[in-house]
Amino acid sequence: MIEKDIGFILKRFNYGETSVIAIIYSKRFGKIKGIFKGFYTRKKEFSTTLDIFSLNEFVFYPKESEIWLVSEAELIDGFSRLGKDLEMAKAAGIVFNMLDKAMELWDQNQYIFDLALRSITLIEKGKTKALFLFLIKFLTLAGIKPELNHCIICQSLISGPLFFSTSRGGLLCRGCCGKDQSYKPVSREASKTFSYIQNNSLAAAGRVALSPRCQEEILNIIGKFLEYHFNISLTGQTRGGLKAAALA
Repeated sequence: MIEKDIGFILKRFNYGETSVIAIIYSKRFGKIKGIFKGFYTRKKEFSTTLDIFSLNEFVFYPKESEIWLVSEAELIDGFSRLGKDLEMAKAAGIVFNMLDKAMELWDQNQYIFDLALRSITLIEKGKTKALFLFLIKFLTLAGIKPELNHCIICQSLISGPLFFSTSRGGLLCRGCCGKDQSYKPVSREASKTFSYIQNNSLAAAGRVALSPRCQEEILNIIGKFLEYHFNISLTGQTRGGLKAAALA
């Protein structure tokens, strides 16, 4: 059966002399691996350069094997400004890296696709706070969000000091801290703000005002969580850009 869908190019590499294999995150089918046979010779069918970050419309043949044949591809938006600004490119790169590393093949989630499209559009406009919000919302929509409502071990509500476990991905009460070696103290302000962003729309989350201390705590939670579970680092200039953007 022939299908048509739109999707982002996450990765691509040459296959043979004329063909290309690309990792695509599509709206209706999730992450797929497609082969573009004769890509460098069939310019009529492939009116796109398949650049990373680009959004394209594809005609392909879904099948049970891991690689699907893509017969046509047309560029919708190349997001050309991303390649001209280092911080924008880094921010977009983290978005695409999350889609590639955290999503399984054919795991359909249109909410995540819409979140990625909205976030990339905002990042290209210079609103790098979109990356900060994307990371929190993505973990929520993908079903792997940190647990911030109760102790992740004993399930009790926490009335006293809060501690966050990177390895377990959630809050710990004081009594359960001895069962985990990766915990760090976290303020109730940071916990509540993180939870608010998790549970509200991107537009509403974008209006949240963060104190320097609060945004630093949230970034530490996100950064350590991503490094531990996905081997994705937010250190360096991109981390600094996130800190500045969170207060914008």
